[in-house]
Amino acid sequence: MNTALKAGLRTVALTALLAPALVLVPGAAQAAPSGCSGRYNLEYQNTYAVYCGTGSGEYRAKARCYRIGSENYTTRYGTWKRPGGTHSTVFCQSNEEVASGSWELRG
Repeated sequence: MNTALKAGLRTVALTALLAPALVLVPGAAQAAPSGCSGRYNLEYQNTYAVYCGTGSGEYRAKARCYRIGSENYTTRYGTWKRPGGTHSTVFCQSNEEVASGSWELRG
């Protein structure tokens, strides 16, 4: 058997031995926050609060704030929170009201 053929067979054999080690094992899937609910604060019309009870990652409140007496809307955000902790609350300015509220998830 010539030298080039022997070297080629060694490469094939080595690749066959190492191939199982190259199999990628997926990591644990990250579960996004779940069990989320949002509510408008009836006492103060310029806040919206969100709470997510389970999962991992983070969530935050998001509100579309309406400037009273105009047609201008501004999107505002609460702070990022972890599920099972405290509410994420977004505050519109004192001359604004919450037109709509929702939440964002990450991780």
